[in-house]
Amino acid sequence: MSVENLPLFMGLNDPSITDIPKTVEKQRYMTSVAPPAAHPGRWLEQPRMPVPTGEHAVVECQGKIHVIAGYALRRVDQNFHQVFDPQTGQWSLKAPYPIACNHVAAASIGPRIYTFGGFIEQNRCPHSKCFVYDTTADRWSPIAPLSRPRGAASAVVLDGRIHLLGGRDVRSVEWHEVYDPATDKYVILAGMRGSTATQPFVGQRDHMGVAVVDGVIHAIGGRMDSYDFNTGLNAVYDPKSDAWSFRAPLPTPRSGPSCAYVKGRIVVFGGEATGRVFGTNEAYDPKTDRWEALAPMRVPRHGLHGATCAVIDNRIHVPGGGPVPGGQVQGAYHDAFLLD
Repeated sequence: MSVENLPLFMGLNDPSITDIPKTVEKQRYMTSVAPPAAHPGRWLEQPRMPVPTGEHAVVECQGKIHVIAGYALRRVDQNFHQVFDPQTGQWSLKAPYPIACNHVAAASIGPRIYTFGGFIEQNRCPHSKCFVYDTTADRWSPIAPLSRPRGAASAVVLDGRIHLLGGRDVRSVEWHEVYDPATDKYVILAGMRGSTATQPFVGQRDHMGVAVVDGVIHAIGGRMDSYDFNTGLNAVYDPKSDAWSFRAPLPTPRSGPSCAYVKGRIVVFGGEATGRVFGTNEAYDPKTDRWEALAPMRVPRHGLHGATCAVIDNRIHVPGGGPVPGGQVQGAYHDAFLLD
């Protein structure tokens, strides 16, 4: 099938879907219990993707947005590599991902993108293959594989190394390991566990948002095994003490959200739960340990897997994703959030 003139939305099993499904209105959840922000920000529609896609990796590298693998064209195992250049407003197709899969974790360092694991089938059958993409050569190359196959993990860069958090093999896991591109090796750290005086923290999670702020990692939201068991946990990892602690939880618990750090705030939006897809957009201030509600998404979605989503010039780009719970519908919709 040609990738030109594809519909805005495409169903996994229903070829008739070309626009936002009718069920979306009943499933939308747009509100927040957090106090409203004085400056709620705004959403800006952007050029649509060539291929409607969901459950894909999204990562910024060298000022461009890379969308990797995922559900597309009525399959859950695609290897599309779509790239958006905000300077020209154009999308292009680059070297295909070496393995057709979904729920890939991705992070970039300099001109290279590193990817880890994923699922071969729909949210199951994880693999351990990992790759590096050279943006200058448009070429993928294998790197050391994961010692424990999984998908739906979260990847984030801290001090030149990539932390891989959680994910799922058969069930959600609490694994935490660090990949060093200089040595092509992993170091396995203690799992995502910890406690406070009043609350134990069991860290098995997947489909969570992550962000680095002032040298620590925030792991926010996510789920345990399925979106019937979502969480609002805001757990923080400090590499200096190699320990986890708690901060104020996400006001609207959800899994599959997008997460980005801009202008001193961690912005968390989108996600899913049983019978719901979230347009809710909430911002966390690490200095005050408080949340506030921002402008909700124009088109609520879930299923973008990236450490900080794709931030360019303080705009958080949101390409693709699913407008209904699960993976039955993928979108080509692309918008960006600007925190004024």
